[in-house]
Amino acid sequence: MPGTNREQPGYAELFGQVTRNATHEIKNELAVINEQSHLISEMLEMAAKGREPDPDRLHQLIGRVIERVSRADQAVRRLNAFAHSAEETGPLCDAVKCATLMCAIFARQAALHDVTLELNTPESLSVGLATLDCERLVWRSLATVVEAAVRGSVLRLSLESSGSGALLRLDAQMERAINPLPGQLLEELGVSRREGGAALELELPPARATGG
Repeated sequence: MPGTNREQPGYAELFGQVTRNATHEIKNELAVINEQSHLISEMLEMAAKGREPDPDRLHQLIGRVIERVSRADQAVRRLNAFAHSAEETGPLCDAVKCATLMCAIFARQAALHDVTLELNTPESLSVGLATLDCERLVWRSLATVVEAAVRGSVLRLSLESSGSGALLRLDAQMERAINPLPGQLLEELGVSRREGGAALELELPPARATGG
């Protein structure tokens, strides 16, 4: 497997897209928190003037703030997990972990296309790709298929053992043909695409033992 060079444009593009997506998500949650906080503040100001606040309404507003804080925290945790994945420089990775993280981060982007993501994976599945390479491949695959999927459809991502390697499959109701992934990317990662059928099917290299 070719060495992972984080100075290549593909990695900078991945970090930019993931960061942009995550920060947009956090910004949206903060906007709702700010709005609800102002409403709570107004109710407390009225209470200070002698007008009894509606307990149910106040409880509802506080509940929304707590919910949005939790969502923002989850977005931060996903972004943090992605940032730490850059430290995993070994020649193999858990493809399930990579796919799960990338789908969680990409869900907002999919929702903009009115597409819902579904995962079907084993508990773990090691492949002969560096973690960042696997994440880059999954992200690029998701973006490619979502662009071609029918609005309102479900995009199913599955991982399964295939011979000595693994098969990554993305399937959805398609509005048009899926654009091919760059041949240079697939060759660089040692990945091959199965031809035929409407789904995107990629054969990932096997995890090989390292060391003496």
